[in-house]
Amino acid sequence: MSTYYSTHGRAFGYALFLFLNLASLPLTAQRAPMDPDFEKHLNQALNDSLSLEVRKKHLTFYYNLVKEIQDDSLKYERISEIVEIASNLKDSVYFHNISNVGHKLALSINKPSFVGDSHWNYAAYYLNEKEYERSYDHYHHAYKLFIEANNDYYAGKMLYNMAYISSKTYDYTGAEILLFRSIKLFEQTGSTLQRYRSFNLLGTIADDMEEFEKGLSYYTTAANLIKELDKWEYNRLQNLNNLGVRLIKMKQFDEALSYFNEALSFPEILRSSPALLAKLLDNRAYCLISLGKHENVVSSMLKAIAIRDSIDDTSGRVISRLRFANYYGKIGDSAQAIVYAKHARELASENNLKRDVLHSLEFLAVYDRKNAVSYLERHIALNKKINAEDRNLRNKFTAIQYETETYIRKNERLLKQKLQLLLISLVSIAILLLIYLNTRQRAKNKQLLLERQEQQYNEDMYLMALAQKSNLEKGRAEERKRISQELHDGIISRLFALRFKWQTIKLSGEAIMLEQHRHFLNLLEELETDIRNLSHEFRNMLYMEDKNFLNGIKTLIKEKSEIGNFTFRFDYEQAEDWENIPFITKINVQRFFEEVLQNVIKHAQATEVTVSIYRDMKVLIFKITDNGKGFSQSQLKKGIGIKNLENRSSKLKGNLEVQSTLNVGTVICLCIPINN
Repeated sequence: MSTYYSTHGRAFGYALFLFLNLASLPLTAQRAPMDPDFEKHLNQALNDSLSLEVRKKHLTFYYNLVKEIQDDSLKYERISEIVEIASNLKDSVYFHNISNVGHKLALSINKPSFVGDSHWNYAAYYLNEKEYERSYDHYHHAYKLFIEANNDYYAGKMLYNMAYISSKTYDYTGAEILLFRSIKLFEQTGSTLQRYRSFNLLGTIADDMEEFEKGLSYYTTAANLIKELDKWEYNRLQNLNNLGVRLIKMKQFDEALSYFNEALSFPEILRSSPALLAKLLDNRAYCLISLGKHENVVSSMLKAIAIRDSIDDTSGRVISRLRFANYYGKIGDSAQAIVYAKHARELASENNLKRDVLHSLEFLAVYDRKNAVSYLERHIALNKKINAEDRNLRNKFTAIQYETETYIRKNERLLKQKLQLLLISLVSIAILLLIYLNTRQRAKNKQLLLERQEQQYNEDMYLMALAQKSNLEKGRAEERKRISQELHDGIISRLFALRFKWQTIKLSGEAIMLEQHRHFLNLLEELETDIRNLSHEFRNMLYMEDKNFLNGIKTLIKEKSEIGNFTFRFDYEQAEDWENIPFITKINVQRFFEEVLQNVIKHAQATEVTVSIYRDMKVLIFKITDNGKGFSQSQLKKGIGIKNLENRSSKLKGNLEVQSTLNVGTVICLCIPINN
């Protein structure tokens, strides 16, 4: 059974590539000749129904066009596709000429992915030629380059193909190690198909080592991945074939037959997979022959060999002829058995299938008794040669694997160092960033502190000016009080005494002089009255200044009512308490009333306004109520006026409440906490 899949080559979807890329060729191939048949020539090169010479001719035409492309990267990609096509034209000279050009171009570009791709082309070619040592070496180089290019998917495919070659040389342990490494990479890249193929190959290797339970475990793991694949129906049939072949190796032909029959019950799927159909037909016939059921097996075997001949399945063609040799040997037709065995040996020799040559020699030694000794001698000699070659290859593969492991450890160490360096760099950047942010924040805090100090200084200066003004006013009041007292207690008393004494003097004389005397006495009384009135006015002024806060509020309301054409009522309690509040509070409260009354005039259209000032425990309450048009609370927009009120409330550490009802009115209340 062959579980090898053509992952060493790339899919030949060139028709789609042509459609997407040929249109851009004139832009990149600046000197390329404009041939209208360009696309036709490349399609002909891909047409495997044509002769090799005709296909090569068309491919050469396309290659000559590609050489004119100026962009080296695009040129290499096109040449790499030409190399893939050339590897199937069975012309080693032509292949090497093209691939050498591509390899040199990849080296000149110095891009790991391109150089790795060129090694991949060589590896695929040598694998088809069964030159396992050279193929393995190129896959190894490609693997390292794809690792360097951080392309884990292609690196995993290189490991898979190296594992396949190891299994062909019976280095099963080495193959398993490589496959587990490839599976790890495929898990990282999320490639379910490649994981499926890797577990299938692990199952085949386990069967070849006769570890059948282990093989079943790998096949089961592969089967669990099938439904995640795009072509899961085909892969399910492939898995059934693998399970059947496993049972053949265990000599359980009845159980194996059930798997092949189940797979063959899907003819529509197998119609597009002739290679798998040929395998199933041939394997089922082999089971029937092994069970002694020779009826109706020839037709299946003939169909299988016809399919394999038509698709040029070299290994399958050899296996089909060996199966025919086995069939004719079972039914006693030695002559036909010898014919098919010799034909199988010829095909195997032509295609360097040495293990199949050994099998054909075994058949010939059994059925051609006259030449049995000669066949056995050839078998022994070839077997020694193959074992020596395989041993030599295994030693080389072991050395390469050791080199690979050393390379991996080196990469892991470098990656660890890079991660450490990156971590140190990130930590350093974070520390520097924190230092920068801390420095910037400290500078901001310092700036804010300076601004706050400046603001405090300005406020202190303002308060000082207010205090000076207050002291000045207080001095004036004291002076007025002193003058009033001086007038009342000094001058008026003396004038009164003078007038009283003057009235008590008995005067006599002419009537005119007495009249004049009385006139001066009246003038003196009037002067006394004027001075007393002036003294009382001074006292009244002092009284008014003592009540300046409430009077100022009342005056403000009166002025605003005249402007806003509304009536007002001013209610307050305990007038003597209001003069004890701080002067700065009085100023802000007065500004609060100005702002609110101005809003009433501008927006409320009120006819009545009530201003209430009272104290509730340790809270001063200032309330303004109007019967204006009001507004909806949800439509309240915080304009400059509202913001100013909130700012004043915040400065006073107070609380501002605004309540309004449409067509009813508005109540604005400022509550300020105070300390006794």
